[in-house]
Amino acid sequence: MSVLAPPDTSDLDATLARNWAVLTKAKSSDPWTPVKCLTTVTPNMGDKQRQDAGDFHSGAYTAQIATEASWSIELGLQLKLDPGTDLPDPGQEILRDKMGKLGGEELVYIWIYRTDGRPESYQGRAGVTFQYASGDKAALFGGTVQLTGYGAYSQPAKPTDVAVNEVQRIEIISAPTTFKLKFLGAETGSLTIASLDAATLQTAITGLAGVGSGNAVVTGTNSAGYNVTFQGALAGIDVPTLKVSAMVGGTSPEIDISVVTEGHAAAA
Repeated sequence: MSVLAPPDTSDLDATLARNWAVLTKAKSSDPWTPVKCLTTVTPNMGDKQRQDAGDFHSGAYTAQIATEASWSIELGLQLKLDPGTDLPDPGQEILRDKMGKLGGEELVYIWIYRTDGRPESYQGRAGVTFQYASGDKAALFGGTVQLTGYGAYSQPAKPTDVAVNEVQRIEIISAPTTFKLKFLGAETGSLTIASLDAATLQTAITGLAGVGSGNAVVTGTNSAGYNVTFQGALAGIDVPTLKVSAMVGGTSPEIDISVVTEGHAAAA
């Protein structure tokens, strides 16, 4: 009997540490802006705090279990100027602008992803600590950015050189008699479940200020759920998520709205 040998990995290709890209924006409605002149990208997307779940009768070993998660990303930058405009990189400036900001004013949206065949793609909101790097008279001017996660992150598909339209899904888990939808500050009239169909829902959504005629297409049924695809003036945009309001009637009514495909412009 021989010991099982590990598989041969000599035919696998190495991947490079530099194959990361970083996008950022200050507000959800802003376009994604690349952060250029990166020298390091160090994501820590799985930090966990653990508690001992052991008790008097569970043996002599601890029983560590994760009860809280956090994430962070550290970026190293060279702070360069565009020779044509003599201006700094706009993506770096979005991050640098958060120096000294507190509370919600320090938050940015961040998206990092691998530019090779690896699957890593992470997106979320984060607080920003921007520091200039020290150096002697021969050093290049640089900085470091510590991004500390604010809530959970998502793992969307990587951006492509083709714009992607946002798709949101409406699922009726337990039907009310009527409900309304909100988009930003606008609200539909009451929608009656018994007579609801894709055309009725599309008319209500495109009638909302901020959406507009021709800028959303709805498909589906009450039982199968509805997909809302944004297009036209809202094509290639990370559209704010629709919200349910004013549910009336039914037994424990529940309607879930989720983002199936996050919209984004074609990558620069």
